[in-house]
Amino acid sequence: MSGNHKNADISGIRLACRQFAMLYFQFCRTLVESNGEAAALELVQKTIFRLALDRTDRIRAKADAEGLTPTAENFMRVNDLPFTAWKDWEPDMGGLRCPYAEAWREYYAEYPWFKRFASLYCDVIDTTNIENFSRTTSHRITANLIWGDPACEREYFESEAVKRGVFTYGKRDEPAERR
Repeated sequence: MSGNHKNADISGIRLACRQFAMLYFQFCRTLVESNGEAAALELVQKTIFRLALDRTDRIRAKADAEGLTPTAENFMRVNDLPFTAWKDWEPDMGGLRCPYAEAWREYYAEYPWFKRFASLYCDVIDTTNIENFSRTTSHRITANLIWGDPACEREYFESEAVKRGVFTYGKRDEPAERR
């Protein structure tokens, strides 16, 4: 694949990511305006948690079908995101490595409350993804573009709570047969 074609593919994926980021902001904005910040934060956290469970139940099933052990390393092999938008991004393409952070940071000046919601998305989705996928491991973000850091960084750690089915941001509310 030529460099220009690859850059066009990455740009197209990043535009789709931008649309998602804008949609997330507008849902948060509507919830804050309708319910207040505290109630909206609780609803958004619950929604992101459910999204992560839904995604990683599917990703875990894919890993199982491929004979992969559900580890943090194998998560990246079966993940459902087009990581080329992050991994293959180069500074000369403009913007930030993370297309979500790039879009979300544009809202901070006018909507300073949104910093919490943007950060919440990253923390809840990434933490719950690895907890539900591995059922042994948790995660914490140690640096984030959303916070103004130059890159996103995280650390993974074995968690006795996760091994007992206790996730950081919530609990399952659907029947066990759906898992």
